[in-house]
Amino acid sequence: MIFEFTNKSSTFQHGIKPWLKALGKNNFGLSLLEIVVAILVVTMGLVGVLPLITQNIQVEYINKNNLIASQLAQEGLELVRNIRDNNWLAGNDWDNGITPGTYIVDYTGNINSVAGIGEARLQQRDDVGEEDYYWHGEGDPDSIFSRLITITQTSSELLNVSCLIQWEDRGQTYQYVADTVLYDWR
Repeated sequence: MIFEFTNKSSTFQHGIKPWLKALGKNNFGLSLLEIVVAILVVTMGLVGVLPLITQNIQVEYINKNNLIASQLAQEGLELVRNIRDNNWLAGNDWDNGITPGTYIVDYTGNINSVAGIGEARLQQRDDVGEEDYYWHGEGDPDSIFSRLITITQTSSELLNVSCLIQWEDRGQTYQYVADTVLYDWR
């Protein structure tokens, strides 16, 4: 195709202009239609991705609480194990103070009998350094987590220890359970 331009008016003498006239379209209409279609495609893509982004944020929050619950459960089991180990160091019976029942226990080493999960709410303390921690203290704000330790005895040398973590989030109750077995192996 040969194009000829006259002066600076940019009108075509041969080639594309007659073809566009035959179609009855001009360059501006074609470009506007392309822009509208492109905006429509991008909008449909964003509308499709928006629910995925929302769901991802919700799952991230649930996973964060699951991770905290698993760590609180492991800590509860370790605190009971620590009581057993301290009994050995003090020359006491290995199961002194950890008889069958339901308890709350925290890092202070205090183990207190409770009736159920309703009495096992953990408080969240944040005045020690930059890290928050959970405990069964007075005067700190309640956290969303409750921790209940259940101890059952199957023999004179064996204790089953179960730690239940329960929390509510957006009207739904979640639970995490960790179990261990303590032996009198000394």
